[in-house]
Amino acid sequence: MRLNVFIIILTAGFCAYSCRDKQSPSGTPPPEGMVEVVSSDANLFRIISQTQPYRNYTLFPHADSVTAGSLNGSTAHRPLVRVSMNALALDALQSGRYAAPFPDRSIIVKKIKDDDGATTLLAVMYKDRNNPLAGNGWLWAEFYPNGATFISMTQRGAGCTGCHALEMGPQHDFVRTFERQR
Repeated sequence: MRLNVFIIILTAGFCAYSCRDKQSPSGTPPPEGMVEVVSSDANLFRIISQTQPYRNYTLFPHADSVTAGSLNGSTAHRPLVRVSMNALALDALQSGRYAAPFPDRSIIVKKIKDDDGATTLLAVMYKDRNNPLAGNGWLWAEFYPNGATFISMTQRGAGCTGCHALEMGPQHDFVRTFERQR
């Protein structure tokens, strides 16, 4: 009898712990052992919209919350962008500045907005160096706000890395927003 009660309590505790980590409202990724492999666009969109909702991410430090124009060499993501990152990516910075490559499970989301401020696309970078779909250590994808895929991560960043490899991109782990910092 005691053993059955112990097993029930242990199982309930594990389930509560597991569910809590998968529904992290703060944008903090789940612990290392609780990570699912990102294997599809739908899976990645579910992570940024439900598991670690991008709406709860922190704005990119020392960069304008909404920036007009483009970086050198880039005509993508116009006319306005708002870049934010999950807690793991933010914690990798020193005083809000680039210090070293981002750790796996870092997420950076760029909301592309039209002139009226409506979000038209979500450009996503998810760090996963060991994922066979990664390009330069990142999964690259773009989604419409409803979750439909605009650029698939199966392209391994083919439409993204050309611009992200310009200027200071390679020195900043292919994150060009550092070039927008004040």
